[in-house]
Amino acid sequence: MKHAGRLTGGVAAFLFAIGLVLGHGAVIGTASANTPDGETPANEGVCDVLQGGTPGLYGLCVAYCEAQDLDLVGNKEPPNNKILANYRKKMRAGDPDMPCVKVPCPCWTAEELAGITARIAGGDSSFCASDATTAQIRNTTNLQFATVDVGRQPALCGYTDTTMVPRLSRRFEIDSPEVAQSCYTQIIDACASLGY
Repeated sequence: MKHAGRLTGGVAAFLFAIGLVLGHGAVIGTASANTPDGETPANEGVCDVLQGGTPGLYGLCVAYCEAQDLDLVGNKEPPNNKILANYRKKMRAGDPDMPCVKVPCPCWTAEELAGITARIAGGDSSFCASDATTAQIRNTTNLQFATVDVGRQPALCGYTDTTMVPRLSRRFEIDSPEVAQSCYTQIIDACASLGY
């Protein structure tokens, strides 16, 4: 005699197998889901430069850049600006700004700064120098340089390229600490890419 509501061994085994297949598919689907930038985890590795630095900055960076999948200022509306504010409050002199916050520097374009590093990588002699408030990258064979001083108020940045005809030279006073920090970080990153 069978009890009502009880499944036979074969039916129960079949339903259990179906459950395993469906559960496995759900796990695979979740693991292969893409973040907005198409990488899992989001913005992977952008915060690695902060490991071993000022305590707390790395974790705040992961929460801000990687978890929220942010790439550029204005790229997306960040859901939590308190994280960025806390990061900047913990920053010490010489710490980079939030790595996924890329604010343009008024003195040079990304292409112009990349042009300096490309010439240096191509064999031109170079010079990089930095401290807690100033940074400079210079190609000395064909004079090109970018410099920033965030220690003065207002901050000052400059860019010169003597390979251009006529010679190109820009100087700006920067009132925004965020823009000044971005200029500083861009030069530090350019020098780091060359092994300085």
